[in-house]
Amino acid sequence: MNTRISKIKIALEQLSEDLLDFSDDIWLSIDHNDSEALDFGYRLKKDYNEQVDTFSKVVQNIGSTLAQFENISILNDSNTPIYDPGHEGKENKTFQYNENQAHSINEDFCYKRPCGMKLENQIYERLNTWKAIYRTTIKHLSHKSPDIFNQLSESGFAKGRRKDKVYVSPTPDSMKCPEKFAGGLYFETNLSANSIRDSIQKLLRVFSIPDSEIVFYLREDKDPD
Repeated sequence: MNTRISKIKIALEQLSEDLLDFSDDIWLSIDHNDSEALDFGYRLKKDYNEQVDTFSKVVQNIGSTLAQFENISILNDSNTPIYDPGHEGKENKTFQYNENQAHSINEDFCYKRPCGMKLENQIYERLNTWKAIYRTTIKHLSHKSPDIFNQLSESGFAKGRRKDKVYVSPTPDSMKCPEKFAGGLYFETNLSANSIRDSIQKLLRVFSIPDSEIVFYLREDKDPD
């Protein structure tokens, strides 16, 4: 059962990312020089975003329910292999990726599927969604420089371009899909693939890590363009 639960979690995260990617597509497809098209597109995107936000909350609730099923499975059968969230992104020093297939952080990752990354010469595998990539990057940085990490909510990274947009905070109140990390900090995870890319790039700058120190590896079964 736990293998099935793991697959469902990954599928839900991938669908959430695709929906957010499509939101970006909607905005880019609008003729911003056509007032009528811009007005219609704005209303369409606003309605779409509201529906995606609702779906994201449903995904969170389903995730909580699936976690309860995992706990039941552990109690009923201690020999059953379980999905361990802590194993997601686990460093594997013996696993070798093809460096010729590494992708830089400056690329477009819309609708593309990751499988791992290398950050500061540490290879992380079993990263099947961009949210998993983001989680692992955050954990890596929290271990690398705890002092800098604990001050992130006071940094330029914390605030988005909109006044109501917050990417990291000691409280989850203003976030759509908050996840809690080290030091009691909450990170907004309701982000498209390219938004996660941009957030990681901003985080690397805060920690004075060059872009060249991170690369991503994509699955061969990524969605076609």
